[in-house]
This record gives sequence, C-alpha cells and structure tokens, in this order.
Amino acid sequence: MRAHTTTNKMASNNSTMLSNDTFLSDRVALVQQLNDKMARLMVPATVYICIMMVLGLVGNPMVCYYYGAKTKLTTNTFFIVILALYDVIVCAISMPTEIADIELFYTFEYNVACKILRFVNYFAGIGSILTLVAIATDRFKKICRLTKPQMGIRTAKFVSLGIIGIAILLSWPSLVIYGSIQVPIPNTYGLDLMGADCTSTKEVAYQKYVWVFNGVHFLLFVVLSVVLIVLYSIIGHTIFSHKKRLMMYTPSKNRTPSSTEVETSLSDCSQKMEDNMKGTEKGVIKPKTATQSLFTSIKRHSTVSKKSTDSHKPSGIDSEAVKITVVMVIVTIVFIVSFLPYLSLTVWRVVKRQHEAEFLSDAGLVWFKIGSRSFLLNSSLNPWIYGIFNSNFRQFFFGWICKKR
Repeated sequence: MRAHTTTNKMASNNSTMLSNDTFLSDRVALVQQLNDKMARLMVPATVYICIMMVLGLVGNPMVCYYYGAKTKLTTNTFFIVILALYDVIVCAISMPTEIADIELFYTFEYNVACKILRFVNYFAGIGSILTLVAIATDRFKKICRLTKPQMGIRTAKFVSLGIIGIAILLSWPSLVIYGSIQVPIPNTYGLDLMGADCTSTKEVAYQKYVWVFNGVHFLLFVVLSVVLIVLYSIIGHTIFSHKKRLMMYTPSKNRTPSSTEVETSLSDCSQKMEDNMKGTEKGVIKPKTATQSLFTSIKRHSTVSKKSTDSHKPSGIDSEAVKITVVMVIVTIVFIVSFLPYLSLTVWRVVKRQHEAEFLSDAGLVWFKIGSRSFLLNSSLNPWIYGIFNSNFRQFFFGWICKKR
C-alpha cells in the first residue's frame, strides 16, 4: 500500500514538473511570438538604419583616404579625418548592434553588447561635437584673427587626444547605467510577461545617476551648440564685411584718372622741373640733372599714391578658407539637427520612467525608435556633404567607383 502511495506521489511530482516546463515553454514561445510581431512592426526603423549604415560605410572610408592621403595635410583636413573616424566607428559598431536591438525587441539578452553599444554612441557623439568646436575655433582664428598665432598640426593632434580623453571620461557611466534590462511586455492575454531590452536601468537606486548622466549630456550639447553658433556667426559677419569692403574697393581700383587730375599732375611736374633748373643756375640747389630730379619727384608721387591706395585696400581672406568654412557650417548644422531629437527623446524616456512599449501606440513606437536613432544621420551624411561641396573629392570618389566597375 505504501509502495503504491509513493508511486502516486512520484507520478504527481513528475506531472507537476512537466506542467511547469510546459508552462515555461509556452511563455517563452509567446514572448518570441510577440517579439517577432514587434520586429515586423519595426521594419521602417530597420530599413532606415540599414540605409544609414550603407551610406556611412561607403562614404567615410573614402573621406579618411582622400583627406588623409590625397590632400595636403592641414589642421582642417586632419580634423575632417578625425570626424570621419568617429563616424566609421558608429557605422561599423553601433549601427549593426542597433539593428539587432530592434529585431530582438523583447529578447535582447546580450548585456555586454548593449553596454558597448551605448558607450560607443556617447563616445562618438561627444568626440564629434568637441572636434566640431575645435574646427570652428581653427576657422575663427584663420578668418577673424589672421595676425594672431594659428593652430598647427602638432597642436591639432594634442587637441584630438584631449578630446578622446574627455569623451571617455563623460561616456564611461553608460557602461553602468545601460544593459540588458528586464521590461514588461504588454499583451492581450492578461499574462505577466517579461522580456529583455537594451535600455537604461529602471532601478530606483540608480535613478538619480541616470538623471545626472542624461542631464549633463543634454546641457553639454546645448552649451556647445551655442558656442558653435556664436563662433560661426562671428565668422560669417567677418566674411560678409570683407566682401562688402571688397565690393567698395573694386570699382576705384580700375578707375582711370580724369583730365583735370592729369593736367594738375603735369603742371606740378613742370613747375618742379622749372624750379630745379633755376636753382641750378643760381647755385641754390645742385641736383645731378633736372631730369633726374623730375624722375625723383614722380617716384615720390607714385610712392605716396601707392601707400594711399594700399591703406584703403581690405585685408585678404582666402576664398578656399571661405569654402571650407561653408562646408563645416553645414556639417555643424547637420550634427545639431540630427542629435537634438535623440537627446530630447532620451531625456523624455527617463522622465516617463517606463519602457516605451508600455505607453506608445504602434505608430508612435516606430517613430520613437527612428527618432531615438536620429544621430545616425550625422555619421552617414557627412561624407556626402564633403562630396557635394568639394569638386576634387567628388571626382576622386566617382573615379574610384568607375575603376571598381
């Protein structure tokens, strides 16, 4: 009888274990099903990242090669290469991981990969904006402070190393704050389902650090954006003033002297010639010859006229420097426009203190995922901006494509 009871208990326990395993298996299958449904919904975001990745991986290496090996090494070309290297890192590391994060919407369980992804995003973003500030400072010195000491290649290298150090210092907390975090999965089955997503921690103990981290980065972005706008506003005003003075000067440069001016000049020369000859006869002055005295007089007159003309001539600003400045202004604008939605949505998500899938509609969720990755535009479009405004780079780029074909 006891043996029979023991057998029944063992069968009951096995049945319970089997039902638990079946239940867990069903939950895992349901999570995967909901994940696949979300991945299909996120196709527009995935396509967006794929396009950005292709554009960036094609263009940025070309920028590094062209400005690093095919052009004269200047502070500007050096900083452009540094910018392109930051963009290469984003395109090669961040974008593929971002695609995986979207496709594995509720099943991203790769904690280390998530930490590396967020660290690279912050590192490249901070490094890029600080490099843009360095470029703007260099442009300011070259256009608005021509007579002051200029930045050299050696200084540019030290500045870039300092920027790398600052970027690492401001980015490392992301290794702690971000990870594969358990998030609730909304569903119509009334079940308490949990998934894994690459996002910031929701633990209450870490919330003040999350606030400080995101607040510092947003404030840094605003301050540096204002610095860039101010610097380029001063540069633009200087260029405009220079062109205005140049337009005022150009008509007088080609002006022919009037008949009155010619007659006055000839009369003065004749009078001086007479005085010199009289002086020779009376022994008052003894020039070598009257003709040499006349030449000397004319020479002095020409020298004075030239000095007077040069004093009105505006200082020159190299047209190439103006073109480079215009390109860098556009690059800066693209950076600010592309990072603003990303940082704003990141701060907004911290304020909500919920996973976005809990309170956004399907369409809103798609736009959120695209907007929170708006910074990828910067890394993809930069090389094409250089190509549009630099004919030499454009010819090199398309020549290279033709050779490959």
